[in-house]
Amino acid sequence: MDFNIFKIVIFALLIVVYLFIRKFFKRIANFTEKLGQSETQERENEIKKLNTKITTLEQQINRKS
Repeated sequence: MDFNIFKIVIFALLIVVYLFIRKFFKRIANFTEKLGQSETQERENEIKKLNTKITTLEQQINRKS
């Protein structure tokens, strides 16, 4: 009978360890997703700045011509 209790305890521990590992990898996935989103936002902002610079330079070239 002690052997059955031991199996139940080990099984419960495995479930708890599984849940902790799952939660850990979920946090890592969320963290990397946030990093990817911030990089795309920075790139979009940089593209907008470059587009405005291009338009101002085009206007300056047209005025000189």
